[in-house]
Amino acid sequence: MKKIKIVTDSASSLPGYLAEKYNISIIEIPVHLGGKNIPTGSLDYFYKLLREGNMPTTSAPSPGSYYQVYKEACKEYDTVISIHISGKVSGTYQSACLAREMLEDEDIRVVDSENISMATGFLTLVAARAAGEGYSVDEIIDKIDKMKHKVGGLVALPTLKYLAKGGRVSQISALLGNILAIKPILIINSGEVKLTDKARSVPQALTRMIKMVEERIGDARVRVAVIHSDAQEKAATYLEKVSENLNSAESFIAEMGPGLAVHGGPGMMGLVWMEE
Repeated sequence: MKKIKIVTDSASSLPGYLAEKYNISIIEIPVHLGGKNIPTGSLDYFYKLLREGNMPTTSAPSPGSYYQVYKEACKEYDTVISIHISGKVSGTYQSACLAREMLEDEDIRVVDSENISMATGFLTLVAARAAGEGYSVDEIIDKIDKMKHKVGGLVALPTLKYLAKGGRVSQISALLGNILAIKPILIINSGEVKLTDKARSVPQALTRMIKMVEERIGDARVRVAVIHSDAQEKAATYLEKVSENLNSAESFIAEMGPGLAVHGGPGMMGLVWMEE
């Protein structure tokens, strides 16, 4: 039986304890401010910068970052399956492909998850669990492809100002959103993040997200994750509400990570699911 190593990037929002449990390597998404890298081992400093009005930027990991991880993994494993957030929103997938070309004699499969955040994380877990159960490389790739359309995510933004600072929405739209107290609900769909609904408050937005998931999946058995940016206690409370309303086989909380939180700011909350 071939030994298979699973790799992903930190924009998958995969919790560290799950990565450790399933021996998944996570490549960090770099965060910069003033031309310098910001350490992401502790997110306290990152959120402090945001609250002080600073606007860090993110970039795709370099091909060299992937190369080092792949090269080391190939010493012990026969195949590497590297699963990354949508190529439509990040260059991480392209960087991984370039690194694979640098190791053309090794069996490295790079997968565009066509998703973002824990939607990618769930697909990574599918791959890791399948590898642990003895599935072949081709069977694992097929499982990922089939599950791509069974994952989804919704995100509620407490403010639009961080999107505005990052150039994702116009300053006028951000101003109107704050004046009218509109809380947008974004959907992760086909590798992109789009506006799908609005609410007058964050609690209303969170309740609405549960209803939207129920409308999509009915009574289907799902795995769910509440994702957040610097809102651990609120995420725990929301997870209880989610678990009461959805038929969940697995549920947990995941930190979004700076690569995503920089666009929504502290207090952003999301609900991600994968049908069984």
